[in-house]
Amino acid sequence: MDDIINLTCDLMRFRTTSDNPQQIKECADFIQEHIKHKSIIVSRHERNGKTSIVATFKSTKKPRVFLNAHFDVVPASSHLFEPKIEGERLYGRGSEDCKAQVAVLMALMKNFAGQDKKPDMGIMLTSDEEVHGNDGVKWLLEDMGYGCDFAIVADGGDNFDIVTKHKGVLQIKLTAAGKTAHSARAWEGGENAVEKLINAASGVKKLFPNLTKAEWKTTANINIIKGGETINKIPDYAEMLIDIRRTEKDSEESIMAKLSSIKGIGVEKIATADMLDTDENNKYITELKKSAEKILGRKAKTSAEHGATDARYFSARGMPAVLFKAAGSGAHSDNEHLLISSIKPYYEILADFLKKI
Repeated sequence: MDDIINLTCDLMRFRTTSDNPQQIKECADFIQEHIKHKSIIVSRHERNGKTSIVATFKSTKKPRVFLNAHFDVVPASSHLFEPKIEGERLYGRGSEDCKAQVAVLMALMKNFAGQDKKPDMGIMLTSDEEVHGNDGVKWLLEDMGYGCDFAIVADGGDNFDIVTKHKGVLQIKLTAAGKTAHSARAWEGGENAVEKLINAASGVKKLFPNLTKAEWKTTANINIIKGGETINKIPDYAEMLIDIRRTEKDSEESIMAKLSSIKGIGVEKIATADMLDTDENNKYITELKKSAEKILGRKAKTSAEHGATDARYFSARGMPAVLFKAAGSGAHSDNEHLLISSIKPYYEILADFLKKI
């Protein structure tokens, strides 16, 4: 397990943010070199400056099981790219999201490569999950012909929960038009677009619950409001960006219809993402739960998450998928960390599961 932690630290030192394609390329070079083995077939793919590494034991694009993780990270201060171990925690950008999981998948591939009996598996490591995944998992599945019977996406779940559902995403732009005038003489035909949007915001909030705890309900968050050019001129245009996380109870169409009912504004869909929704009785989930219970010595459970991941791309194409990762916390924050003691059981659970497929 020390080797996996050291490998995680090596991966964390690459500043693989979306605005740093050179570091993404160099990290991909490192991964490709590390998993080189006579029994491993490695394919490398590039699209729009994003690199993906796919490795299998058979000459196929459709192994029975794909293990997926991403090696891109969100931006951070320079010091967070130098791993720091304090007690049982490994701190730094990517420690929990999700370079430790990348390291585990690489180790699994290398270790199975040295065995006579190899599982029908592959690993898919991508570099654009933090920026929607269009040039990674989505492209590989939709355009490059990759697929599987079951996917484990190593990017979600707390305390070894197996995540079978996560919410879909609907991002919306609301716009309002007004009439400009001098702000000292609004009565001369001025019509304030910003005020229109402020009134619209009240209507938006009434359509969605204001949650004070985690609940499986559709939510909306107003994140950006823009309007006006100068302080002494009534604004004739304003826009508001809203991030909606929906459950299966609310379709995109029904949400758009509700928003369009708010008078005096325009409604534009700017981005969407499918839900993850996998049947808990899937045979692969049953086997994964058995492996988790065997290694952990306790009952394994399934759960749902509120964020979105690349698992949605498998699910959208009819490929059952779950989220399952090592323990950690603080993703995207200065306190991001991995619980080092979780690496051994995480590796052993996946190894035990893969031996059965």
